[in-house]
Amino acid sequence: MFAVVVTLEANPGKAEELMAALEDNAIHTRQESECLKWEWSRHISEPNQFAIYELYTTPEAFAAHKASDHFAHWKEVSTPLIASKNAGQYDVVGPDER
Repeated sequence: MFAVVVTLEANPGKAEELMAALEDNAIHTRQESECLKWEWSRHISEPNQFAIYELYTTPEAFAAHKASDHFAHWKEVSTPLIASKNAGQYDVVGPDER
């Protein structure tokens, strides 16, 4: 499995708009057959900070996600809302087998 972890900070006054964009992206991404999980969270004490956790079957599945129309829409809508972004890609080596 292949994981992507993204942290975002919304521009001042843009957190609500960013949350709407995150949810729109989530709806479409969760429909991808090789997307196993797509979750986003809001920081408890820093309400302009967000985290995204994505889980795909393969790196190629993530590449297909990034090539999708809905990802292009996400980038267009979210870019003016984001003050900073940090992303990492990971091989899942300790999966939760529950």
